[in-house]
Amino acid sequence: MSATGFEQTKRGTVDGLRRRLLSGLALVSGVLAVSGRAQADALSGSSKNRVVYQLNRFDPDYIKEILHSVAVVLRTYPDDVDIVVTCFGPGIWVLGKDERNRHKIDRFIREMISSQVMYGVEFHACEQTMETVKLKASDLVDGAKVVPSGAVDLIELQQKSYAYIAW
Repeated sequence: MSATGFEQTKRGTVDGLRRRLLSGLALVSGVLAVSGRAQADALSGSSKNRVVYQLNRFDPDYIKEILHSVAVVLRTYPDDVDIVVTCFGPGIWVLGKDERNRHKIDRFIREMISSQVMYGVEFHACEQTMETVKLKASDLVDGAKVVPSGAVDLIELQQKSYAYIAW
């Protein structure tokens, strides 16, 4: 073999090694990126399954249907679900403490909400509605989170891949 042929073989071997090394690095960096994304999702508490319910009426049967659906979703995806119930309009009263509430919320509904909050369900209260009916954050049940607008909350949650459920 001539010196030139030897150099070409050597260069081909080096180029082949370089390609395999670069391919391997690309594969490893891709795996790390996916792994890093999964770790970031796990750390952020974000779940694969996300749902937001609209609760905008004060009707005990309607409210119980929504809370029952929330319970079914919790049972179906016990460790992989983020659930938000956005309350506005007359539905805001489901979150009002009894002493400030114009409506009587039956004990069963109160217990369902309290239990679901313990399981990580978020109940959002529309600040626009609260101002209209003269409710303050201190007038809401424990676990309620005030958001600027129920409608905007629904839009923003859907933009974050929450499935929208309305009755």
